[in-house]
Amino acid sequence: MILCLETATKNCSVSLVHNNVLLGGKSEHGEKFVHGERLHLLIEELLADHSLKVADLDAVCVGKGPGSYTGLRIGVSTAKGLCYASNLPLWSVPTLGCFDSSPFSEGTVVISVIDARRDEVFAQVWRLQNSSWIPETSVESVIVHQDSFTQWQQSNAVIVGDCTSKVQELLGHNVAHFNIQPDAFPDARFMHQLITSGCQRVEDVAYFEPFYLKDFVAEKSKKKWF
Repeated sequence: MILCLETATKNCSVSLVHNNVLLGGKSEHGEKFVHGERLHLLIEELLADHSLKVADLDAVCVGKGPGSYTGLRIGVSTAKGLCYASNLPLWSVPTLGCFDSSPFSEGTVVISVIDARRDEVFAQVWRLQNSSWIPETSVESVIVHQDSFTQWQQSNAVIVGDCTSKVQELLGHNVAHFNIQPDAFPDARFMHQLITSGCQRVEDVAYFEPFYLKDFVAEKSKKKWF
């Protein structure tokens, strides 16, 4: 029994996987991050729904990023705490593979994207094989313009992610070469696809850190204090 956590975006999500099969999941999202207030409650609710306790788990799997610094820190810290307290293995999977593959046919090329602000996205290219995600490229930070992803134009690539509407606009006239899906957050309910394809990695509970890709930059508060 695997507890999966995905918190790299504004979507805070959890799921349970048994023998590579999704048993159930829960998620919440909003304009502001709810992870700190809701993640532990979602875990408790999901376990209770299936009459399970943490002691019944065999491992915890967390989306390692890239994504929000705040979201990743909360998700990874929670996963590590559960593993340390209950002596469970810690697994990680790439957040950019945590999207639904079921609408697409075998062999489809999928470009997954996560918003990195302004004209930039975190992106990774995958190919679907046996309903599983197989990485074709490593994760990259991409400033999107009309000539982005040109090497995949002839593949009728599908673009999925939480900022596909932004990508659609920035690709300009070349958008016709791609199948753009509606905006959708990565979600723990789809992490079983990565586990099935062997994309999970066993991590050191003490030393594992999220994959931020970019350094965290603190923004100056816009609040007027006086």
